[in-house]
Amino acid sequence: MKEKFKEIVYISELNLPNISAQSIQTLKMCSAFAFQKKTKLIVFYTKKNFNFYKRNFLLNNNFEIKGIFREPKKHSLITRLFFFFKLIKLLRKKKKTLFITRSVFVSSLFALFGLKNILEIHIENYGLTRLFFNLKMFIIKSKNQKFILISKKLNDVFKFNNKDFIVLDDASDFESFNFTSKKATKKRSCVYTGSFFKGKGFEMIFEISKKMQNTNFFLYGNDKFLPSAQKENMPKNIFLCGHVSYSKIPQVLSEHKICLMPYSKKVFIDSGKINNEKYISPLKLFDYLSSGKILIASNLPSYNHILKNKKNCFLVEPDKIDAWVKTINYVINNYGKLNNIRKEARQTARLYNWNKRAQNIITFANSL
Repeated sequence: MKEKFKEIVYISELNLPNISAQSIQTLKMCSAFAFQKKTKLIVFYTKKNFNFYKRNFLLNNNFEIKGIFREPKKHSLITRLFFFFKLIKLLRKKKKTLFITRSVFVSSLFALFGLKNILEIHIENYGLTRLFFNLKMFIIKSKNQKFILISKKLNDVFKFNNKDFIVLDDASDFESFNFTSKKATKKRSCVYTGSFFKGKGFEMIFEISKKMQNTNFFLYGNDKFLPSAQKENMPKNIFLCGHVSYSKIPQVLSEHKICLMPYSKKVFIDSGKINNEKYISPLKLFDYLSSGKILIASNLPSYNHILKNKKNCFLVEPDKIDAWVKTINYVINNYGKLNNIRKEARQTARLYNWNKRAQNIITFANSL
């Protein structure tokens, strides 16, 4: 099939740089698109030049990044309207351009204005966003618009026609994790990377560490959302290491035997306001698999098509502290016997890479 699009414009309501998973995914996707087509990322605001992003986010291909505003902007309705009208002025005459975004607002207005685009959806719509999207669907349905769902389960909510959407998990750059640490692997240590929002795992690690005084837990991420009471009573074997550049993650993971993903039954994003455990496809999951270390994760249905217990990871029931302690001890004491699981983890990671994801989207876009 002849490809319809000569270039890709990815539109994001981000202020760059920032440390969110969305910023990593956006930059990684643009880098993957740029491997095949001329690519441009348009955001609210960008402070750094491209070389900064390429270095700190392990980007493999060059693309243009343009900020619409001269300073960072909050995500208000007025800001989004200004953003949209600036975009329309800038992009309306572009032909053979594929527009991609994670902004429901931008995507729906583009569709109403006759600009074909793809909207990537990771969560349910809430509040005014839901009302606006439902109104748009009532007026023109899916005309000028196709959808990428991070989880098949999301279509239980949106009920799109099969021809209008594809389901794609997130991914990793497998080759970036071919990293041999200069430091010796710590004997009894576990590592966690990511946010500390409610349900993401900190609460579990806090309780697990109390029962495993001879094991150290190294946590990387912005801890500003942790309650001060927890910080003041932190077990001595938990080390809050702060946020590190994404470019350091392969090295960080290489220094430990076990990668932890102890999600609770309810997982929250956006400072604990939105419950999202049914749809998560965490970036750290694919990075952990790529590292070739042992992943111990909560047994959640949202990613059980990827993670298989005792094949490429160990799955433990969420919120079962004693079961987690038992599994961590087992892995530490038998690490040398678990090479097949580590190899299978790397093999799984190979199936989920950014370039394959980008190619799937480009192929799907030809149906627009």
